[in-house]
Amino acid sequence: PMRSDQAGQAIAALEAGIHVYAEKPCATTEADLDRILAAAKRGSATFHEMAGTVCDQPYWAMRQLVQDGVIGQVVQVSAQKSYPYHSGRPLDEAVDGGLVAQNGVHALRFIEHITGVPIVSIEAVDTPLGENRPDSDLRIASSMMGRLANGGLFSVVANYLNPPGFGSWGNEMVRIFGTKGLLEAVDGGTRTRLVIGDQDRGEIDLSGPTPDWLECVIANAIDGQPMPMDLETELHPTRLVLRAAANAISRRQA
Repeated sequence: PMRSDQAGQAIAALEAGIHVYAEKPCATTEADLDRILAAAKRGSATFHEMAGTVCDQPYWAMRQLVQDGVIGQVVQVSAQKSYPYHSGRPLDEAVDGGLVAQNGVHALRFIEHITGVPIVSIEAVDTPLGENRPDSDLRIASSMMGRLANGGLFSVVANYLNPPGFGSWGNEMVRIFGTKGLLEAVDGGTRTRLVIGDQDRGEIDLSGPTPDWLECVIANAIDGQPMPMDLETELHPTRLVLRAAANAISRRQA
């Protein structure tokens, strides 16, 4: 019932030899995330987070295009994750990890897991504007920005402002600017576009196969089959949102 307790429960399970598949965020502090990673390395049980965002289309096809060098070197990435507001949103961020960590992690996965370029610095601000329930700690919107390992830049919008009329639970956007062109998915991933130089290539091809994240997790636990990415890469967006959440809190107090 409390996401803030999940790290301790995961570590206890790993130490008992039980495989763990954790809801995001798997931890609510970087220290707890490090403890999970250490426990996973020590024992025979496997640990994974519900981190398969990039395995869904159109994001897997975008990943392939970027890795094939179609848009050249990644210079700037913009991403968005928007969920609806509802009265069941927890008053206490410890219940589900809070806006930045349980919502914004998807946007950071878009950036890192699609481009393959790690984020090396991140800053964040947030606001409770629009939350009118008394004694609520709920943040309604957050903006994040920072630098990529190759010197590029990124920005993120995360909020609970997706209106019911939008038509889908999540409103996702990711736009990647490269030295050769532009690649984007907007409107919850329903519309894509690839532009290379003076050629508008239109919608990207989504007919290719994609990995099933949960099947990969199970195969990794049973037979040791490799995952689409190593555990540090899988969990790096989680580390970043925990860092961003702490940064946003420090700015509230400034």
